[in-house]
Amino acid sequence: MAYEKFLSPGKIGNLTLKNRSIFPPMGSGYADADGYITQQLIDYHVRRVEGGCAMNIVEIAVVHPTSYNPHTPGIWKDEFLPGLTKLAQAIKGAGGVACIQLWHAGRQVSGKPRDGVPWAPSAIPCPMIGEMPHAMTIDEIQEVVEAYGLAAKRAKDAGFDAVELHGAHGYLIDGFLNAYTNTRTDEYGGSRENRARFGIEVIKSVRRHCGDDYPLMIRMVARENVENGVTLEDAIQNAKWFEEAGVDAVDISQGCYTVMDYTVPPYFYPQMVNAENAAAIKKHVSVPVIVAGRINTPEMAEEILQKGMADFISLGRVQLADPDFVMKVAEDRVHEIVHCISCDSGCVENMFMGNGASCIFTPATGHEAEYVMVAAEEPKKVLVIGGGPAGLEAARVAAERGHEVTLFEKSGELGGQFLIAGMAPHKDVFRQGAIQMGHRAMRSGVDVRLYTEATPDRIKAFAPDHIVLAAGSKPIQINVPGKENMPVYEARQLLAGLQRVKEKEVLVIGGGLTGLECAEVLTEQGKKVTVIDMLDKVGKDLEMYITGYTHRYLENHKIATYPNTKFVSLKEGAAVVEVDGETKEIPCEAIVVAVGSRPDNQLAEMVASTGVPFTKVGDADKPGKIIAAIWGGNKVGREL
Repeated sequence: MAYEKFLSPGKIGNLTLKNRSIFPPMGSGYADADGYITQQLIDYHVRRVEGGCAMNIVEIAVVHPTSYNPHTPGIWKDEFLPGLTKLAQAIKGAGGVACIQLWHAGRQVSGKPRDGVPWAPSAIPCPMIGEMPHAMTIDEIQEVVEAYGLAAKRAKDAGFDAVELHGAHGYLIDGFLNAYTNTRTDEYGGSRENRARFGIEVIKSVRRHCGDDYPLMIRMVARENVENGVTLEDAIQNAKWFEEAGVDAVDISQGCYTVMDYTVPPYFYPQMVNAENAAAIKKHVSVPVIVAGRINTPEMAEEILQKGMADFISLGRVQLADPDFVMKVAEDRVHEIVHCISCDSGCVENMFMGNGASCIFTPATGHEAEYVMVAAEEPKKVLVIGGGPAGLEAARVAAERGHEVTLFEKSGELGGQFLIAGMAPHKDVFRQGAIQMGHRAMRSGVDVRLYTEATPDRIKAFAPDHIVLAAGSKPIQINVPGKENMPVYEARQLLAGLQRVKEKEVLVIGGGLTGLECAEVLTEQGKKVTVIDMLDKVGKDLEMYITGYTHRYLENHKIATYPNTKFVSLKEGAAVVEVDGETKEIPCEAIVVAVGSRPDNQLAEMVASTGVPFTKVGDADKPGKIIAAIWGGNKVGREL
């Protein structure tokens, strides 16, 4: 069997899991504002169970009111039990194993929603939350230790097969473990052993309330990657202490809020980014080891298991992109897997925006009851103009519903701007994502016609019942006084490899995502790059998990950036700009224009002139991020 180890049963405590897959406790935002379980959250979990996942770990459940966070499950009082019971029963009823993660955020949660302040080991604020926490007293520490045990008992009473403690990512248990947030001088601070005391007492509290045979796991960091944070050496010792205290498995991750991107590693991190860490810890414990972090294919999962680097694989974003990932592996349909590209757009960025966790490729994630594919009542002859992500998604969904779909793409490639984005350093997964969308559309029966431009005569001859206009947008052109003084390049052309910048000193006009990608490409080519933007911050439109990497890259490669800066003109050897109202000259030998895009209105007018009903989607309607393009295409495909 190709994936023999991945598909084999495995044990955690007295539990037997049918395979080695675990759906980890990623936040979803689908509990209600007060922390009660919703049907939406139940549907979200059941769908992953139906797709073959062995164990579902329900996301962070609040063990004490000082960690209350809106739309996060609560477990600190008995009133939550009916909803928790319904959720556990639904997961088990669908054939899964139900676990729930117990959580106190420490300093990494706002106290404002409950008119209070965060509780933490020491009065050191989290840079992301920005609120001064209350340093817990000994009595308060014991209160929270007891709260963990009582929460675990509620989980057991609700029917959960196991619990996991969140001891990672700077939350309360980890906040005690590391030296940069724990400066206490009592028995809970100072030495490594003292800093581990809180987590060990929490484990023992769970054992007191639930017994020695109730499966208990802990999520822990192998490395925090910040000064005075947990190191791998610390983590190995912590894991040994946690095992001695009574855990049945350790679940390995890394990072914290200070370096947020490590916690949900985006595309610029290596694949299997935590596997070596897990392997190092596994050498020192006898309990099973779970590992997460950019394990995007069944081949990677099998390799980790076969090499003995870990015993179970956390497949979080992977199962948001494709809830049937495990089933497709088991049924030898690996070629059909919708692969996660680690963009963090739909899963975490969308959640932090208050929209709930989902996936750019799979808008049904988190909306299982709404996004149901229904066969078209009256199949139509549909023409899709444009083979970018919006057009490909609209075409695929429409075809799967029974429409006769043909797609015209005037170039020789599918993927549009998504394909071009994959040309930037570290972003080949975006190119693969674009290719994947093309394959999915063709598998669904879409008649794809490359090198085919939509013209009035061609549309008339084709005689469609409906047109989906998804031909993207055109770059915004700016007035460039003095353009005779140096070459002027266009960002898309540069990223697509259609223009080659020969000059050594380059100014990029536009500090959004596209401009910064150009800056990275040019830097990798050995150019000296400067970036200007009219907004008050360069990279203002970047997703939060990408921002840290991007600004580190700018700093490490000494790329000068000028916010609040307006381009004025070019002169020999320099660009004239206006910074905060003052004129300045920036030396350069060429410029790259990356100031955004706008819909192609001429094309829309041509389509309208044919008299065929049409719908605009993606950048052809309104330029935006990739999630808006794909989700818009999905909506059109479902509503045709």
